[in-house]
Amino acid sequence: MSVSTPPVSSCLQSAALPSAAPALGPRQAAPDAQTKWHAALALDGVVLVIAAISLFWSLGAAPIRDTNEALYADIALAMAHGGSWIIPHLNGVPYIEKPPLLYWLMALSFKLFGVGAWQARLPDTLAAWLTVLGCIAFGRAVAAPLAGRFAALVTGTALGYVLIARNILFDPLMVFFWLSALALLVLAVERRQRAWLRAAAVAVALSTLTKGPEALLLLGLVAVVQLMVAPGTGTRRELLRFYLDPWAIALFLLIAAPWHLAALDILPGFGWFFFVNETIGRFLGTRIPDDFHHGPWWYYAPNLLIGFFQWVPLLAVLAWFAPRLSGNDAASVSARWARNAAITLTVFFSSAGDKGAYYLLPVVPLVAWWLGVRLQAALRPDEGDAALRRRLGVGALLFGLAALGLWALTLTPPLHAELLRSGLPRAQFSWLPTLVIGVALVAFLGGSLLLLRKLALGLAVFSLSAVIMVDFAAQLAVAKTPDISQKHVAAVMRQILPAQTVWFSWQTFEDHDASLLLYGTRHLFVIDSTSEDLWFGCSNDPRQTTCVDQNAVRQIRAEGRPFAVWVSRKRLQGWLDSGLAQGLRSQPFKDSVVFYSLGTKSDT
Repeated sequence: MSVSTPPVSSCLQSAALPSAAPALGPRQAAPDAQTKWHAALALDGVVLVIAAISLFWSLGAAPIRDTNEALYADIALAMAHGGSWIIPHLNGVPYIEKPPLLYWLMALSFKLFGVGAWQARLPDTLAAWLTVLGCIAFGRAVAAPLAGRFAALVTGTALGYVLIARNILFDPLMVFFWLSALALLVLAVERRQRAWLRAAAVAVALSTLTKGPEALLLLGLVAVVQLMVAPGTGTRRELLRFYLDPWAIALFLLIAAPWHLAALDILPGFGWFFFVNETIGRFLGTRIPDDFHHGPWWYYAPNLLIGFFQWVPLLAVLAWFAPRLSGNDAASVSARWARNAAITLTVFFSSAGDKGAYYLLPVVPLVAWWLGVRLQAALRPDEGDAALRRRLGVGALLFGLAALGLWALTLTPPLHAELLRSGLPRAQFSWLPTLVIGVALVAFLGGSLLLLRKLALGLAVFSLSAVIMVDFAAQLAVAKTPDISQKHVAAVMRQILPAQTVWFSWQTFEDHDASLLLYGTRHLFVIDSTSEDLWFGCSNDPRQTTCVDQNAVRQIRAEGRPFAVWVSRKRLQGWLDSGLAQGLRSQPFKDSVVFYSLGTKSDT
């Protein structure tokens, strides 16, 4: 389905060409169409810039956090420093919970730009920005530029989505490839062109290399649901035959299969752990060891509200008041695909034993696209849009009022005390009025512009609330460095310990001290490990290159070598009861204590 320039331009503000336009000659009409085209490109550019600011602003300000960020960054750093690019290694042992594409991209980022927090986060954040760009591109492909622009703006500024995309996780990268595959599949089905289907196969293969077989499973599930509820033109058998294109299958296997086959050949136990334990076991809640989140069936309802955050009132207005889509044009059909996909993903993950807020990340752009198409339909000349614009303005104003209301609640003694007790630094607490007033003013200004029927400008201004909130989140993460990272611990201990110091961790690993691998030492021996993430690697490490028992500490101490042991305060009593701390010096920190020996006779 080709897209001509005039309809794309006319969708910019849902304004058709003036009624006198047909009477104009070619030389008069062309400049008007060109002006509209340039205006549309300018608006696209504004959306991309706002999304870029929200996603990339102060990306490296906060240190690499313990837990997932540190785990994944360390794996990529090991690759960049000459480690295996086939079998990911965490702290010296195999770590095969996920495929390696994200690690490869982070390792390349380290090689190109150096090692640091923003370099590690760059692949995920860039993927999120490319998802925004993809919304705009898809909007033009199906003659729905306003819908694409709206979906891009929501995706690039929805607070929950943005904050997840600014962290090191597999999901932002996986979502970019997966949504690309879905969009290409929609185009393939609508146009009955196998070239689009084969491009979708490439995209879903890359998504599979990012997070595993679930990418193919979910795309197949969405396709089957669509096949059953809305096959479109032709029979279901014809559409199924179209899906099973041999060249598309071959392209998928050509890209996705080599790494899986190599891992099967190199690493004993890979097949069971990766395909059965990690993929099927996570869904059923039987994974060994149990290291995932559980939750009720409605777990994702509040998480989706946080994901959309400031856009919730406006999306609710569109869901309730925008016209339903009954046409068979490409935009309407794609919107129904997006709606059905969002429902399918929500039901699938709600029924799983393993739950995580970021699993439903693709639902944000899917819902934004569905409602963006309905918004564009409402702004057609024959629909009438004044009431809808006013309601969108009211929604924006309500968000501003809600922000002020929530801030007022923080002034009540019980909530005030709870916020401070939860770890919110007093300095950041004192910034809350500035944050809330800024967000509220932006929401009020955006809402006022929407009330005045300035749709594009009103939405753009309203979206700037994300920039204010992201900046606060970045500064808060910096202030909470002692709570979320070992960067400060490593800096202090580097001043005390010699370079050849051997580092140990007492029992724990990924929950607290994983960032020591980036800021303190390139290897961390774990004494009497209770780490779920190291479970597979250490169970296949008979030489105890990483997970050791207490004798390792006694041996290195007997040799008179310098060593340090990081101990979480939650596990401090067990460490003291072991007797290993006797005669060691100690350096206390907020949530941990480092016990160490400089290797002198006085310490040994």
